[in-house]
Amino acid sequence: MLKKWIAQRLMGRKEEELTPIPEDESLDGLNLKQVLEAHEAWKERLQDYIDGRAEGSIDPAVAASDKQCTLGKWLHGPGKRYCKLPEYARAVQAHADFHACAAEVVIEKQSGHPQRARELLKTRFRHASSDNQLELVRLFSVVRH
Repeated sequence: MLKKWIAQRLMGRKEEELTPIPEDESLDGLNLKQVLEAHEAWKERLQDYIDGRAEGSIDPAVAASDKQCTLGKWLHGPGKRYCKLPEYARAVQAHADFHACAAEVVIEKQSGHPQRARELLKTRFRHASSDNQLELVRLFSVVRH
């Protein structure tokens, strides 16, 4: 199931829904679907922030941190047991890149460049988000099988 989802995403079929079967959904306490959904929610959160629909501000340092969210805590905690796998290294890097890009979007908005923030959201952030999802699913797939 995970390999099929990866293949669909790589072929550009972004609408393909990830519906893991229960035994594929959790790995050492990390729920795959929940962390993917949480990271997918960043796009809407950033869009609302850029468009002025969000309450309050987003701290760029918090957005940039790849160690504060559930996935980051897992990757830098229990997930480290997979550190010898190349898929683990790629998942860690993709996750860090995702958060760095989210912070760039916030910084552009806070610097008075909402259009640059929108462009980043549509381009680099979208790619970083997809990479983050794919690399995590690849790690799950390799560890599970």
